[in-house]
Amino acid sequence: MPLRASRRLLLGLCIAAELAFPAMAQQKPPPQDPPAGPPCEAFARDSEGDWVAKRDVMVPGPGGMVLIKAGQQVDEELQQQLDDRCEVRPKPSAARQEKAAAAKAERL
Repeated sequence: MPLRASRRLLLGLCIAAELAFPAMAQQKPPPQDPPAGPPCEAFARDSEGDWVAKRDVMVPGPGGMVLIKAGQQVDEELQQQLDDRCEVRPKPSAARQEKAAAAKAERL
């Protein structure tokens, strides 16, 4: 009798494994790495020299992709990325440079 119970258990485990493995094989692949940085053509500088989105655009953020709406000014971190990546016209205003320096000092 114990042999019969162990065979049933083994058969049940085999059936469960057959059902589980195909389901695992059909899962979606992990998402690809986000683009290296924000697309320069989606942003422009305003009259104060701050970067503003020209259109709705998805950019990589700390927790995944983030939507920036058209007309929205971007945060200091993205401002710096755009300064580093994109052609700079006109130069950032003195007020924005002071804000960036203050934000950097707060992080330290």
